[in-house]
Amino acid sequence: MQRLIEEGLRFGGLLHVDHAHLVARYNAALKALGLPETELTDFYIDASGYSYEVALEMQNASYLDPEGINRRFIILSPDQADLPLIRTSFSADGQVIRAFFAANDRMIRAVTLKDALYGEIENLVFDVERPADVLGIRDVRFLVRTPTGLLEEAQTLKVQMDRFLKEPNAWADQKLLDAIVSGASRVGDVRRNGFLPQKLSFQWPNVFWTSHFGGAYVISKDDGAVMIGDPDQLQPKPFGASIIALHETPVLFSYLEEERLLEPFNPRWLKESGILEHRLRLLVAELLMLGDHEFDATPMIDDAYLSRWIADNMAKLNPDRRFRVVSQMRGLLDTPAEASAYERRLTAEQRFYFRRAVPDAPGAGDINRIIVEHLPFDLLSTFILNKRRFYAIYETYTERQKAFAVDYLTTHYAPNTHDRWRMRAKVREAFFGLH
Repeated sequence: MQRLIEEGLRFGGLLHVDHAHLVARYNAALKALGLPETELTDFYIDASGYSYEVALEMQNASYLDPEGINRRFIILSPDQADLPLIRTSFSADGQVIRAFFAANDRMIRAVTLKDALYGEIENLVFDVERPADVLGIRDVRFLVRTPTGLLEEAQTLKVQMDRFLKEPNAWADQKLLDAIVSGASRVGDVRRNGFLPQKLSFQWPNVFWTSHFGGAYVISKDDGAVMIGDPDQLQPKPFGASIIALHETPVLFSYLEEERLLEPFNPRWLKESGILEHRLRLLVAELLMLGDHEFDATPMIDDAYLSRWIADNMAKLNPDRRFRVVSQMRGLLDTPAEASAYERRLTAEQRFYFRRAVPDAPGAGDINRIIVEHLPFDLLSTFILNKRRFYAIYETYTERQKAFAVDYLTTHYAPNTHDRWRMRAKVREAFFGLH
């Protein structure tokens, strides 16, 4: 795993906390949350304020998410808005955290000039014991506080000012007037300085993944919810819900297509995005590395070598049905009608090779994540959409496979350079229509 960390493929793109005043604010927030303070003077945090280094120090990987529900957060900077979440029990956590940052950008910028923000993402479900508990999450509310009481004083002052403006005889209430003057002397004019949050309640997405119950996906609609995962772990079955086994592929594919969660077969996307070339290249590399201990996969990183390696190793590749299906589709993309007819004849498992979620549709990221669960050879898509699964697969690789995976990802998606975010965004949009 050290190789991934060194290349920024794990715990990369985080906020560096190395100034004394920021460390002090982080410790004040930890203390307010009832957690031990860190003795570290240099660490990194994600969008929620979670730090891998602090977790190691505490020997508590879940220190900001102890129950796997109602996640806690610490905000030191508005720059956290664009950071990843490196540990989460729900894919929806990232969506609601980003929505909170977007809605309260002015407040976050104003408060973090002087203080930290901390709190909890609260909903009406306080623990997860049964699958029905996961379905009970509808809305969440951010309970936001500051270690010094800055935000709380601003909110109190706002209530006092509203009372002064609304109550006819408030001007004669000397106690109220003194409180307003005292509060304003400490926090300023809250009508102008941005210390007040604009929005604290957010709707929970209808499509999400959760780490509970062995890892499961939830798709909620007006006519009920569907849970996708391991049926043995999704017990007792929630009332009114349906359960689909993740690897009961024909049923799963039919459901996603019938609900119009999959984009119709799109030869143009397959050709112009380059995703099929990636999948073929990764499949060829996997097969040759497993089958030939002398095979050097390094040239496979480059597009120019793909056709040559296929031609030179056809006897080793052709017995694999995945290779035959993907390579045949590649040859049909210039004739869309033939490609479409061929795709319809494939098994559900194989059809997943050539599909994606409807771009820009709600929950597209999680639908794409379901798809790549069926493409473990596609390490690039798995890394983009499901890092937890990628890291688990990576641990099973040989050293040669690990070296290839790191080289491939840093070449085609995540170079350890200043423009890596531009490249990542370009690939995510081309492959999955994600922005």
